[in-house]
Order: sequence, then structure tokens, then C-alpha cells
Amino acid sequence: MTATPIAGCWTAVGPMSHHPVGAVRTPAIWHGVLSARRSLSPVHAFRTQPKLANTPARYCSNQASASRHGSMSLTACMALCKSMNCQFIQYDCNTDCWLLDSCGTYELSTCGSSTYFRDLTWGVVSATQPQPGACFPNTAQTGEFTCTGNMYCSNQASASKHGFMSLTACMALCKSMSCQFIQYDCNTDCWLLDSCGTYELSTCGSSTYFRDLTWGVVSATQPQPGACFPNTAQTGEYTCTGNMYCSNQASASKHGSMSLTVCMALCKTMNCQFIQYDCNTDCWLLDNCGTYAISTCGSSLYHNTLFNTPTMTSIAPVLTAPVPVPAPPPSDDSGVVVLTSIGGGLSVVILGMLGIFLRRLRAKRQMAAVTPVTPMPTDSPDRSKPARVRVSQMDEEAESKAKPLSDATAESLPDNWGRKIGSKQDLTFDDLVYVPHADLNVFQTLLNKTYRPIPTQDRPCPNKKCDKQKGGCPCVQRGGDPGLPTGYQLMRVIRVEDSGMFDRYVKRRSDIRRKRGSCKPPDSQFFTAAAMEHDAAMKSALGSVDDDTNEVFLWHGTQIRKGLAIAQDDFDLSFAGSGAGTMYGKGLYFAESCTKADEYAKDEDDGHYEKIHAMLLCRVCVGNYHYVTDRDPSAIDHFHRGDTDSTIGDRAAAVHTYREIVVYDADQVYPEYLVLYKRLHKGQHAQPVSESRPFVLELPVYWLNVGKNPFTESFNVHYKVREKIRATLQRLAMGCSANKPRVVSARRVEDSSLWVRYIRKKSSLGNALDDRGEDKFKPPNELDGKPETGHSLTTSLLREKHTEDTVSLENIQYGLNEMLLWHGTDRAAATVIAEEGFLVLDAKHGRRFGNGVYLAEDLDKSLSYAPEVSGRRHVLLCRAVCGDMHYTEQHWESSADSTAKKNGKHSVLANPDGVGPREYVLFEEDQVYPEYLLEIES
Repeated sequence: MTATPIAGCWTAVGPMSHHPVGAVRTPAIWHGVLSARRSLSPVHAFRTQPKLANTPARYCSNQASASRHGSMSLTACMALCKSMNCQFIQYDCNTDCWLLDSCGTYELSTCGSSTYFRDLTWGVVSATQPQPGACFPNTAQTGEFTCTGNMYCSNQASASKHGFMSLTACMALCKSMSCQFIQYDCNTDCWLLDSCGTYELSTCGSSTYFRDLTWGVVSATQPQPGACFPNTAQTGEYTCTGNMYCSNQASASKHGSMSLTVCMALCKTMNCQFIQYDCNTDCWLLDNCGTYAISTCGSSLYHNTLFNTPTMTSIAPVLTAPVPVPAPPPSDDSGVVVLTSIGGGLSVVILGMLGIFLRRLRAKRQMAAVTPVTPMPTDSPDRSKPARVRVSQMDEEAESKAKPLSDATAESLPDNWGRKIGSKQDLTFDDLVYVPHADLNVFQTLLNKTYRPIPTQDRPCPNKKCDKQKGGCPCVQRGGDPGLPTGYQLMRVIRVEDSGMFDRYVKRRSDIRRKRGSCKPPDSQFFTAAAMEHDAAMKSALGSVDDDTNEVFLWHGTQIRKGLAIAQDDFDLSFAGSGAGTMYGKGLYFAESCTKADEYAKDEDDGHYEKIHAMLLCRVCVGNYHYVTDRDPSAIDHFHRGDTDSTIGDRAAAVHTYREIVVYDADQVYPEYLVLYKRLHKGQHAQPVSESRPFVLELPVYWLNVGKNPFTESFNVHYKVREKIRATLQRLAMGCSANKPRVVSARRVEDSSLWVRYIRKKSSLGNALDDRGEDKFKPPNELDGKPETGHSLTTSLLREKHTEDTVSLENIQYGLNEMLLWHGTDRAAATVIAEEGFLVLDAKHGRRFGNGVYLAEDLDKSLSYAPEVSGRRHVLLCRAVCGDMHYTEQHWESSADSTAKKNGKHSVLANPDGVGPREYVLFEEDQVYPEYLLEIES
């Protein structure tokens, strides 16, 4: 199906019934009827196809340069498309705005999507458009932009391409994103840059424009913190409520630090309903608000009265009084701009405001400039934009969604889990943990012993060109390309420790034992059981099984993110058969051979999990089974009658392929291990898993968002951690301090944008190490000549303490000198860093060991930089990837950073006078991820 252009700027594909016109406040032009509410529309007219009878909604199957902008009204999406000069809109599932350069072909949508094509010639060429290479409007100065003609930037930093648009539109975009440089490339394309460096002659008519960053940031008419602007309750079409913020934010989008005037103008262009002018600096646009809560940092709210929609029905303050703003912090070695304030009711000092503005500006630029590690196919969303709309949330991490173990179940816990039940609190847990490196060889052995070189029709064509055929397509046969995998390379194993799931499983197993007594085993022993029987180390690593109920470990092929979802929330029978059919009825299908399970394991086309497959190794209580050798969809009836507990479909006996085991009750399965691996082909052999640089999940294994894709699923949540994790952080703090600090509270930062920047840097350092042909950078204990005692203090403590649910050895890549380090600062700065990341500034004087982010393994050293307010201080516990470190024992060496960089180093390890306390100076913000924000009482 192709879109048919009709009058106006837009052509829609998809029926009217999937778009509630009133809800999105667009002109009702369906069936050719033009609405009188045209003035509310950001475009001249939206003309859409009349309703097509029985025509399903459509989406773009061949997406090029797609960028996701989150949930918003169609009106706002169209306005955003115009401001960015996009060509296509995909209004995804009638809620989400995607902007595309092109579409290609349309596919049927099952959730009410529609697409809109826009004529790119609209507004692109104007009478005032510059001639190629000439400044616009033919002078060297245009407003706040200073032009250099016929030049382009040869040394581009943080450049982001925004495509074909007029220079006027490019300048507007630059101002909205607070950029510093425009490169108007070949007189057609808009590039936004942080800096330029040197200029080069252009051969295609480029020009560059420098913008004064102070423009529009601070003005004489800027409101006082918490006060309405201009000090009345009415400002034009906006009705103001002072000293409040929205506690129930819906469809909130953050647009960064800017003046209130600019924020109001942005709101009008995007037809927003509410502005939250956050902490008197940041512009947030909202569709609705819900309830108000008292602000402690000078926020104010503005309701756009152009909309004839009700305002909030109640004002429900959640705080009884504003929290005092902390006093200005002393000067420190952090190399970071911090907020400076004078009392809760006075103005924020301009330097402090500018500091936060610069930090957030840099974060926004880096976020926009993130590029994928590997190329993206044209039919996938653009991984180079991890988070265009960042909605910051504060949330309480639940103590556990899992139910506690019963006393009887607690006695059945596998010994290899290492859990000690000493109190009722120990009965409830919900953790994913990496299996220790020492036990990984057991899983590699199990893969080897359960491998069988037999392809079947269920193995998809790896080249995606063959249809399903009996015995498998030619591409998976011996001699095919690439042929059947000849084995599997283990990458990593995650163990699932969930008290609720395990309790249900043990109770179901006990029910089967009571009902059946001793169950007859299958005539031929399961491959996995045979492997365990003759391998004492495997028995010890996996744990014992109950032979009386035919309990056995079996494989289940899946995709990594789906496997993580199962590990977190258990199997869901409502999806049974969605991946492999229902040969023996609707149930959960398992295999004794990893080769059979691998047929259903899928990797991702690119990115972190490219060529990485996953299988769940599950405890399965087979019980009494119905035995069949051919397809039998009615096998489930034996279970429903209570005659059996499962089905064994023995296609190995019938056609020499595989046995499959099917259970029809999810409680008969415990998904104990998620096994990550790569397929091996002709002549390849499995190698030992690297200990210094092990494969890790894309996100930390203990994060609540662990299964998400940070490139396509934006999240930014600060979780108040549960008591158990606070206690772990307390032990770590005590071990890093000579005093007795008390961790009062802690928040874990789960931020997709900051994390993408961090893992990109880790990948870069890993590539640098590979180029050297080495397995690791020199660790601190080898640099200071103390191999036994010179380890990072936090590293040593992690080796001693059980911290799997917080941060552990298995979560860290020590070959890259990745470690946990402290950073002390004041409360306001800590909050900004946790929200936007660090910002390294080029200070000419005063930095003890040069410019960079200053971190310490000694908590007391970091706390010395944190001002005390009401007996409490704030500190960040950060992941830091130090790479190759320059070591110095000078008491003061302000040129250490320059010396290190000249020698190709990535950081400085400073050990003043050889006695410490040691400090780590990291040169780039992306080398640090602020994972925990702690409030400490010393």
C-alpha cells in the first residue's frame, strides 16, 4: 500500500477510527470535514485519508533514521516533525511519536499505528536563504550568531546531524537545544556542535555560526525561585502557581536549562498544557499535572489557559515545609561545577545557575551525540539516540515482589545458593546473580555433553532465505553455510534466586510426591541427568535433584531479554506455544539437548547482544508423564484428567531427532539459570571464559530495568533502595572509613542515557586493550609496587563481602580497571550529578593533579569535600572505568593530567608522598557512572 498525497502538508495511512481526534486536539478533517478549532493546530492543516472500510492501521516496516520521541499528542508530534524537518511520522500504537527520514513499505499494525508523510519542500527554501558559502543575511553577525563564511569545522566535538532544513530552522533548533556552534553543511544540512577547533575551506558552500551561550539563560525579568513571573498570578495566557511542582506527572518531557520566557515560547510551539519550571532553571512540558506538591528548590507551575480543559481538582502538598537549602560547599578537587545558593528565599547566584546550565547542556549534547557501537540496519530504531525525552522519576524500590519462603521450603534451598536463613527477613529475596567464574566450566561441560549434531525443521535458516523444510534447510546441514553449529561457547551464567517462585515450585513438587509416591523414570536417562550422574563437580555446582518426582535440569531456548523477563517474573502460560507451536498441547516446552533448545534461541541483529544467544536451564518436575512418539495436541488432556503431570514427546524414537518434555503448570518449573553463549561453527572450539574481562549484561544484573534496551527504551529512575541493600552499602562504607559513618538513606540511579555513555566508553577502552594484544591494564597494586596490599580498597572489600544484589566482583570488568569509588560533594551538586552526570571543566589553576573527575577509595577523603548540613553529608558511589593509569607519588602535580595524556593514559592514580590517601582522576565524564547517592551521618 502507498500513501496518496492529498491537499495540505500531510497524507495519512490508516483509518480514522484509530485516532480519537478530540483527544489529540487536531482539526477534525476526517471525511473532509474541517474543524473550526484550527487555531489550536501547530500546522496549517492536517488533511488525512477518509476512513477506509476494513482497512487495518499501518506502520513503516523499512524505517531509516527513525528516532523515538515518546508519548505525546499527534498535534505535538506534528509540530516536532516540522521543527526538525522530518519527512515521515509514525504515530506508534496511537500514543508514541517516531520521526523518520523515509518509510519504504507499509505493514499492517495490530495496535492502531498510523503514518504521516510530509512534503519536505515546505518551508525549506525562502527568499532570505543564504547563497552557498555566504553568511546569512549577508553579514558576519546575525542576532546572537557570529558567522564564518565558506568554512567547515575540521575538529568536530560532539557533533550531531539534524538533517536537511533551512538555516532559520537550524538556528531555531540550535537555540532550543542550547548548542554553541552550527555547521550549515553544504548549504543544506544542519549540524550542531559543542565546539569547532579549527576551520577548513569548504568545497560545497558550507558556513559556520558561533552562538553566545549566555544568551537567554539569565535575564533581568527572570523570576525569583518559587515566585510567579512577572510576580503576578497571571502572565499572558499562562496561569501561575508559585512554589509548587507536579507530583503526578503525565507525558512530561524535559527540555533543559533555559529562561522562563524561552520555555513559554517552546510550550506554545508544541501546544503543551502545563509548564513545570523546575528549580527555577529547567523547562518541563506536560500534558496534564494531577496534583501539586510543595517545591523545596523554587519550582513554579504555569497552566496554558488556551486549552479548555479542567485544571487540577485538588492541591495536595506532600511536604509540610520546604527543606533548607544547604550552605555553599568549600572548594574541592572535583573539577565539577556545583550549585551555589544563599538561603532558601534568595536568588540563586548567577555563577551557580550557569554551572548547572553548563552541566545539563553538556549532558544533553552528549546524549544527543551518542553513536552506536555497530551499524544499525535500516529496519530498526536509531540506537544513536538513547533518550530524546528524559522523564526523571523518584521511586521506592519494593522490598521484594516475591513472597517469603515457608519454613518447610527454606529447608529445600540449594546449597550452592549460599543463603543462610537467620531471620524472617532472610526468607524473602528476589535476586539475579552472576555464577562465580570458578563454576563456569561446569556449564560449558554440560553444553558439550548435551550437544547432538542433528538439525530439524524447527531450526530457522541463519541466512533468512530458506523456508522451513523437513530435516532443516541446506544452510544448516553439514557443508552448508554456515552449517549446523558444531558446539557452543559459554559467555556467562546468571542464577535466579527468587523466594516466591521457588516456594511455588517446591510446593508443587511436594504435591506431586504426595500424589504419585515414586514416579517411574524414563526408559532412557535424560542427557542432563546422565551428565550430572558422572560429574561430581557438576552435581555440586548445580545442586541435588529429587529423583522420586523425576526432577531434572532441562534446556529452554529464548532471547536474552525475554529470558531476563522470565527470570524476574516467571513463565507465563498465556504465551505458551507463541515461539514453537503446540505439538503436544499448550504448555511449556523443554529439551534434554542444548542443540534442540538452541533452535528457539534468538540473538539481536546488532548491539550488545549481537551473536549472543540464551537458554534457560530450568529445574523441571516431570512427575508421571504421558509418553508419545508422534504429534499429539490432545496430550494435555491426560494432565487435565489428573492422570499425568507432563508429556514426553519422543521424536528421537520415531524419526531420530530429539525428545521434548512438556509441562502444563508453570509451578512445575523453576528457571534457575540463564545461560548466555555464542554458536561455534566449522573448526571453532570453546575457550575458557575470561576472568579479567568477562561478558556482562548490557545493564547491571541487579537493576530493575535489566531486561530493557537502553538505546530504545528510555528510563531515568532514582530508586530508594530496600533495607537489605542499604545494609550492604553500610558495610562497604564502614570498611572504607576509619570512622563510623551511618548510611541514613541511599538511592540507586538507573538512567539509560548516562549508562549508554558509560558503556560506550568501556567498549572504547576494551578496543584499545585489544589493539595492544593484552588482557588487562595494569591494576593499582602493580603500579604502586605493592602487589599484595595495593589493591583498590573497595575492590578488596567486595572480595570479602556478599554484595551480589548491590555491586559485586562478577559485575565489574577488572581488566579495564573498572572499580567502585566515592565522590563527596554538597547535596545540590550530588543531585545534579546523579541526574545529568559529571562535567569536567578546564580549570587553569587549583587542580592538585590536573583536570578531571576526582574520586577516592577512602570514604573519609571523599567526605572531606562534602559540607555537613544538620549532621549529614552526601556522597556518590560511582562506577569508574580507569583504563590505563598514570601513577604519581608527587605531593602536588597539577600537570599530571597533561603528562598522562601525552603518554596515552586514560586517568591518573595519585598517591601523595607514597602514603595516600590515593585519589583517582578520570579525564572524561563518560568514564564515571554515579550509581548510588548516599546520605551519610558521620
